[in-house]
Amino acid sequence: MKKVLNTLEGYIYLAPTLIVLGIFVFWPIVSSFQMSLTRVAPFGGVVREVGLENYQRLWNELITGGEYYNNLKVSLLFTLGTVPTGIIIAVALAIALAYPLRRLSWLHRLLIFVPIVISSAVTGVIFRWMYNPAVGYMNHWIGLLGFEPVNWLTSKDWALTAVILSVVWRQLGFNVIIALAGVQNIDATYYEAAKVDGANLWHRVRHITLPLLSPTLFFLVIINVINSLQTFAEINILTDGGPGQATTNMIYAIFVDAFVGTPFRGYASAQAYLLALLIILMTIIQFRGFGRRVHYS
Repeated sequence: MKKVLNTLEGYIYLAPTLIVLGIFVFWPIVSSFQMSLTRVAPFGGVVREVGLENYQRLWNELITGGEYYNNLKVSLLFTLGTVPTGIIIAVALAIALAYPLRRLSWLHRLLIFVPIVISSAVTGVIFRWMYNPAVGYMNHWIGLLGFEPVNWLTSKDWALTAVILSVVWRQLGFNVIIALAGVQNIDATYYEAAKVDGANLWHRVRHITLPLLSPTLFFLVIINVINSLQTFAEINILTDGGPGQATTNMIYAIFVDAFVGTPFRGYASAQAYLLALLIILMTIIQFRGFGRRVHYS
């Protein structure tokens, strides 16, 4: 009887959490899947059950190089551009802040960490101004280096790079904070012993810092991959998925199909489910492929 009462008491404590999760998480998941099996008529709003037709359409576009293939390619290229670049810069800054630049003033450290408090929408507005061909600083800076001005947001060759740079900057503050915490958690006696053995700075970073920082790097890779696959605001503000479809990733395509023009919410829901499966699959691959190489001390 006492066990039953304890169990009931536990359910009572969990009830508010379960109710909130049910309303805002579990029910939308189920409802979205049900919607992915339907098609809404463009005029009149008649809902018709179509089974797996939306998924079949996406599969056909994928294997024939259609729009969905382009969206998947842009998402993967975007992730490949943002994740390694952002983590490498963050780790380099973290090592510098922990050792050679540890005496920097609070203002300099604040300038490095400030992107973490800026929203994606504000980041998009800032970089849209910086990419402006007439008054933007980006073309001014590359002009000082002797290069020709670049049409950052209207060129198919540069638009995705422009969005990548803005996202790397926005995520830099978070990445540096996490990487700096990992660097400062490494026992200084390792470095002292390496100095006695004659190891220079590069050897200490390569053979001590990076291996002992592997749990932090593993965490950063997983979080940054997930965030990159879900990037929307910068693309929406900077390029609207263009020029053409050069910056239309999977999440932006879902937004367009669901809310812009004639809505195809069943088709958009199917894309959302495939994006969720892609994120889960890539996370599993990272755990299987890189998780075993992580050194926990």
